[in-house]
Amino acid sequence: MVLVAIAGRAQKQFEGMWQCEVLGATMVLNLAEKNIALKDFEGEETYGYLKGELNGTWVILKVKEVKDNKALVRMVSDIGHDAQDVELKLTKDGTIEFKLIGEQNIKTIVKQKYTKLPKVSVFKKNV
Repeated sequence: MVLVAIAGRAQKQFEGMWQCEVLGATMVLNLAEKNIALKDFEGEETYGYLKGELNGTWVILKVKEVKDNKALVRMVSDIGHDAQDVELKLTKDGTIEFKLIGEQNIKTIVKQKYTKLPKVSVFKKNV
C-alpha cells in the first residue's frame, strides 16, 4: 500500500501545463490519470499532449514508468504514423527536462522547414 501511495505522489508531480519558449511549444500533463481531452480525439482521453510550432500535436497515450522525479512516456503524433519515447525529468527549480529517447521523430518548424528537436528541451511550468 505504501508503494502505491509513493507511485501516485510521483505521478502527481507531473500534472499541469508547461511552456518551452525555444520551441514555441506547450505541454499539458496529468500522468496520474488519463483525463485530458483533445478536440481531435473525440471520446478518447489522454495523459497529455505537446503542441506548438511542431509537426502536429503529440499525444501521450502510454505512461511506461514513473520513478522519483522521472517519467518515461510514449507519445504518438495526432496523425498516428510517428511515435516517440520521451523521458520527462523534474528539476529542483520546477522545470521539466524533455529528453527524446532513440530516433527523433518529433520535429519543429524553423523558417518554414522541419528541423529535429534538440535532444533535450526545458519546459517551465505555467503558474
